[in-house]
Formats: sequence, C-alpha cells, structure tokens
Amino acid sequence: MNASLSWQSAYAGALQSVWALLALPLAFLAWRLAAPTELARARVPRAARLVAVATLVFACETILDPIATGPWLRSEALRGTWATSVVPFVFVYLGDWRVLLLVLGVARTDLPLSAILLRSAATTTIVPIGAGSLYALVRWRLRDVDGQWLWMGYEAGFLGLCVLGARIWLPRVATGVEARSFVRTLFGFSAAYYALWLAADVLIVVLGLDLGWAIRMLPNQLYYAVWAPFVYFRFFSAALPVPATTPNAER
Repeated sequence: MNASLSWQSAYAGALQSVWALLALPLAFLAWRLAAPTELARARVPRAARLVAVATLVFACETILDPIATGPWLRSEALRGTWATSVVPFVFVYLGDWRVLLLVLGVARTDLPLSAILLRSAATTTIVPIGAGSLYALVRWRLRDVDGQWLWMGYEAGFLGLCVLGARIWLPRVATGVEARSFVRTLFGFSAAYYALWLAADVLIVVLGLDLGWAIRMLPNQLYYAVWAPFVYFRFFSAALPVPATTPNAER
C-alpha cells in the first residue's frame, strides 16, 4: 500500500494523534464550568467529591498528554533527550493510576484519602514492573525482538488486572450495590480499550496488517477523549429524589 494512503500514516498524523483527542475533553471541561456538579446525584455519596475532582483533573491531563507526548517531544529542543523516555512513561502511569484511584476510592470509602492515594499509586506499578521485567528477560534471549512486544505485554497485563479486579477483588471488598456496579463498569471500560490495543498490535506486529493502525484509533478515543466524561456521567447518573407532594401543594 502507498505510504501516503496507509492507515499507519493516518494514525501518525496530527489530526488523529492530537486534535481528534482534544475536542471531547475540552467540551466536557466547558460543560463542567457552566454546570456545577450535583453531588446529590452521586451513586456512592461518600466518594462523590473524589470522583468530581478526579474527573476534572484527569480531563486536563488527557488534554495535555497527546500534546506533550506528540508535538512537544518531537520539537528540536527535546529530541534525543531524557524527556523522550520519561514523559511518555509518566503519562502512561497517570492514565492507569486514574482507574485504580477511583476503583479504590469508590469501593473502599472507609479508607482515608491518603491511604487511597498511596495504595492506588503502589498498585499502578505492578503492570509496568511486570511487563518491563518480562520484556528484559525476552531481550536477554532474543536481542532483535520488536520493541512493540513491551507494550503488548503491558496491554495484556493491565487487561488481566482489570479482569481479576472485577471478578476476584471487587466481590471481596465492595459492599454496596452501587459501588460494585460502578467499579465493575470502570474495570470493564478500561479492559475494553486495552483489549482493543492488544488486538490491534497483534495485527500489526504478528500479522503485519496495516488494518491494525485503523483499529488502534478506537481505543485511543476511549482512553483520551471519552474516559473522563464517561466516568463522570456514569457516576453522577442516579435519579434525583422526587419531593413528596401534598393536596395543598398541588393547588
């Protein structure tokens, strides 16, 4: 296929890798400015402020991410510096931490905020350490292994973490029906974009199919653009209580 017509070239273009990822988070932030959060609509009231603040903060983070890891890192000033390795890792870490932060914050409302922050931050290191160690072992045996296998291991690892979290960890710790429902949804949403990334990378690396780059565009949208609005509206979607009426009030 002509390089100018390939899905890979479209994937690498600024339209897909930057601008298409910014529209929804920007609209979400504008909406939040105009419509303050109604905490009474929270599915788990004790976690309402955490979810409200976290979705606001991480909407800003997902706007900064494609800019910082795209045009900013490709600039002449940063090309070939330590930033090209550190900055992407920081944003990948934050993207996974937001999931585990809200999972723990909603499932364990009995914990203080400091414990939620520390435990979720520590748990977020499991997948990068595991994937990095496995990739280093493979490279020790196979020097010419494709670097994309590191990310495939990472994608499989976080996908597995979501599945185990939803099926084994969640039933043991969350007591409320609403908390379980929300956390299960959050795990499922995160598993979905990691599964799509993994499937796309298998098509690209293993089968050599350009179609994989087209498929990769969907999880990018879920991860960057859709995540904060989806989480917010899913959490603050409980019906408002209907005030009781009296005969006098109806006249």
